[in-house]
Amino acid sequence: MTLKHIILDTDPGVDDALAFLLAFGSPELTVEAVTTVAGNVSHEKGHRNAKQLLEFLGRTDVPVCGGAVRPLVRQLRHAEEVHGETGLGGASLPEPKMKSDNRSAVQVIHQKTDELGKELTLVAVGPLTNIAAAVVGDPELPSKVNGLVIMGGAFNLTPYGHGNVSAVAEFNVWHDPDAAKIVFNSSIPMVCAGLDTTTHPDYRLSVEMFKEIEALGTRRSQLIIDLCRGIVERFNGFSLHDPMAVAYLVDPTIFKTRRCRVDVETCGELTKGMTVVERRHHRIVEEEANAEVIVEVDAKRFHRLIMDRVARG
Repeated sequence: MTLKHIILDTDPGVDDALAFLLAFGSPELTVEAVTTVAGNVSHEKGHRNAKQLLEFLGRTDVPVCGGAVRPLVRQLRHAEEVHGETGLGGASLPEPKMKSDNRSAVQVIHQKTDELGKELTLVAVGPLTNIAAAVVGDPELPSKVNGLVIMGGAFNLTPYGHGNVSAVAEFNVWHDPDAAKIVFNSSIPMVCAGLDTTTHPDYRLSVEMFKEIEALGTRRSQLIIDLCRGIVERFNGFSLHDPMAVAYLVDPTIFKTRRCRVDVETCGELTKGMTVVERRHHRIVEEEANAEVIVEVDAKRFHRLIMDRVARG
């Protein structure tokens, strides 16, 4: 088994919390640092949530580094209507005691990149503000690291690849499209877990799976129930957005991807944050592809991974 070193860039976030459980429950991964960004909730709330989750997991040895408190050039727009006032749904965790790391998100990304090089993969499950700032601060970063896995985008490569915050845009990209555009055009090797598969009904956490988790009756399963119950009841299940991005790193053989040329719309009145895929056959050149987009998932294996690593730990 090859150990994969990652930095988890996150805006916790109910599904971010499940991504924490998966990342720290997977021996294939070692989390070098957690970096936080404003998105689902304010940076202050998300940063606190990250420390609460690490304390729950007994991983206070992992540095938590604060990042962007707002998008690069736009106003902050959170998603508390989905994730709850605290960002962790109905879960209630003790106020964290662990201290934040003195380094900023960009500083720790740069330091770990210089230290680990191609052994480091960045995993961004929130808006791409921190990643864009790191690329701007070190234009050579895309060629130094192994790559970047994101939860983001709606690529219209499956019937489910439409937007969730608008008709065409996914929240993480929509929240800071300027940052996303920088990242997609940076030449960093990218894999994208977008709404094309995260919202596919066959890949979601079903009500039956939720009940199975509830029946486990453990401290860990109770956290998941408290995190997700409101969303499961509201949407008849739960889309495993951020866990899917982490799952790709744990076992990429579960997924099929398609190489695409992707750009991000930053100006459109109706299309801000749209991840635009080049579809004109006469214009598609393999060398111009800048992202691999997940288009198919082995549902049984993915759900088994979620149950084994997230629910049972």
